Amino acid sequence: MNTDGTSADKAPADAPAAEQTGVELTGDDSPGAAGAAGAAGAVGAVGAAGGQASAADDRAADRDGRRAVGLYLASTVLIVAAGLLGPSVVVLTLTNRHAWLPSYWFDTKPNDWLVTMMIYVAILLGGYGVFLAARAIKNGWAPRLNRLVALGIGTTAAVTLVPPMASGDVLIYAAYGRIMSLGGNPYTTAPADTIRLGYDPVIAATERPWQGAKSVYGPIATWIQWFSSWVGGDSMQLTVWMLQLSVAVSMIVSGLLLMKLVGPDLVNRRRIAMLALANPLLLWTVLAGAHNDAIAVMFAIIALVLFRRHIFWAGIMLGVAGCTKLSIGLVGVAMLWSLRADRRRALIFCLGGAISMAGLYAVVGLEALQQARSNSSFISTGTPHKALLSFFTLFLPNGLVRTVLAIAAWVGLIVVAILLSQVFPKSLLPRTHPEDRAPEAIRYTAIYAIAWLVTAMYSLPWYDIIAWVALAAVAASKVDKLMVIRTTMLAIAYVPGRDPNARQVAPFLSDSLEWFSTRLRDTICPAIELGVLIGLIVWARRGGAQWWPYDWPRRKSRPETEKVAAN
Repeated sequence: MNTDGTSADKAPADAPAAEQTGVELTGDDSPGAAGAAGAAGAVGAVGAAGGQASAADDRAADRDGRRAVGLYLASTVLIVAAGLLGPSVVVLTLTNRHAWLPSYWFDTKPNDWLVTMMIYVAILLGGYGVFLAARAIKNGWAPRLNRLVALGIGTTAAVTLVPPMASGDVLIYAAYGRIMSLGGNPYTTAPADTIRLGYDPVIAATERPWQGAKSVYGPIATWIQWFSSWVGGDSMQLTVWMLQLSVAVSMIVSGLLLMKLVGPDLVNRRRIAMLALANPLLLWTVLAGAHNDAIAVMFAIIALVLFRRHIFWAGIMLGVAGCTKLSIGLVGVAMLWSLRADRRRALIFCLGGAISMAGLYAVVGLEALQQARSNSSFISTGTPHKALLSFFTLFLPNGLVRTVLAIAAWVGLIVVAILLSQVFPKSLLPRTHPEDRAPEAIRYTAIYAIAWLVTAMYSLPWYDIIAWVALAAVAASKVDKLMVIRTTMLAIAYVPGRDPNARQVAPFLSDSLEWFSTRLRDTICPAIELGVLIGLIVWARRGGAQWWPYDWPRRKSRPETEKVAAN
């Protein structure tokens, strides 16, 4: 056999004339010998070059991976250090402290710019670390999985040991739990109503602007708040730490269950570990603020685990997730869409969800749903919608502008979801049996969550957790980078993130920091968020996505052969 794959006893048609006539040439004058030597040399050169390129790629991936781990740790250290400095413009004030119980801090009264810059740097380092981690894993970085899991659990535990930061929401959670433990109903009684009846150390520690707000959370979240209050008693510190602990446990469980979903493939598990379990952007936006979105996401992931073989129980568990926070219903829409070809299983899934949600909401009353619905018209600062609202209300009625923006948000959600669904990367979940629809469900969850986040009128940094846990379970793409930009910018925009007029914040906040942080939130952030939206659309269109790829409402024209046959 020659080097070109032809047989030695049959010369190819384009062989030299001497070969075709059977004249034997020997030594260096033989074209065959020269060709073989040349081909061998070329193959060797290509192989050597390929080996060098592969080695260089491996070194680059290892370098990115090591840097990512270093950035994850540095980000966590800065977050923990800011917390240890004690109450500040960023760190919450927790009353009735037990010095020997978590969370821990020192009363250093730090400068507002110092702690704010510490968090800015922590977020930037964390965001860049996530970008490097995604790139490193895509390019072949292969660290030991147990080390990445330890990194995620360790950093989560570290952040849990210091006070919450940047958002006073957890204080309101504690107040709702306290109201319930005192025999009240947080769906009909606001913290301000209780304050007027008499002093309570937990309820009095809440911050503006939510002191007059009744609970919008589902019964599962409310019962967790009640249990935390039952444990914490009149100590805001201990009550809040119990809420922090519930969020930390939820994030760890979610990460480990995602690893179970993607199967034994180590590359996929590493992606889960770095983008979901140990993601410093989530540690800051979700855990450092003790936001209950993580609890809802955990129940949704449990539903996805059950979705592979137990459709009814998956519906039950998704209903539990929705009874924690209604926005998690996006996962239900994704799961239902993945079952669109099997109406029987889709009905079973819907039945399970309806039973659990109806049963749980029946316990607390319809007031809970009414309160949640009242928030649907809010527009958050940091979104392009807020900038548009501020501009158009200069010369148009506020109600009209809000209505138009709401319609535009819904249309935008549908359009972006359609575009992404055509080009979005494949799910990393293996199909365990022919009727397993979990791979499609996690992919559609990522699509719908991202489409919702970039088009919603009310969008806050901790909402991004639903997108990140799903994105970690699909293949790498440019979407990773765009989501890093979005979450990083929105997280920075909400530092300090508390009401500057709150009595716990005003003594620490300088006019210069208030002006700077406000401009980040109302000017810079909307521009960046709009850029991410445009980037997603451009990426999808360049990938071949059509604005409307469906035949409906147009009737699909029949092929000419069918027309001829019909005639």
